[in-house]
Amino acid sequence: MNIGDYQTCFSLSYDQFIAQHNIPIDRIHENVRYEKVTNACRVDMRNRQFFFFQNGTLRVIYISDDVLAKKLWDEFNSSARQVPDETVRSRAGKTSNQLIFAGKGITASINKGVVDFIEIYPPCTQQDYLENIYHEPQRFIR
Repeated sequence: MNIGDYQTCFSLSYDQFIAQHNIPIDRIHENVRYEKVTNACRVDMRNRQFFFFQNGTLRVIYISDDVLAKKLWDEFNSSARQVPDETVRSRAGKTSNQLIFAGKGITASINKGVVDFIEIYPPCTQQDYLENIYHEPQRFIR
């Protein structure tokens, strides 16, 4: 899948997504949380792809597979050098930062050029992302 394929998923309801992808019940986890998205239903896909639905609507896709995350990040950056709306601390580690491209619906956690994870969500304002998805990590202790 490419970024456009993931973004297309946001037009599907939870029931449509489950039916279209033939998701077995053991890959569905209810009443979970992802950052500030609470009371969510998480659908686990292969290659460490996690789709978080809230009230029947897809809210965010989290991808932590290193090969897939790098592929998506390279695709995102291939057309032109992207400038993030904001750079914030990442929960991935003390030296990782999250590059927020809220208007494009993508955030990447990067550590010295290596992608930790990618988040894909409906395009929104930077403020919306910070208020409704991003959760500031606690201080890292050595």
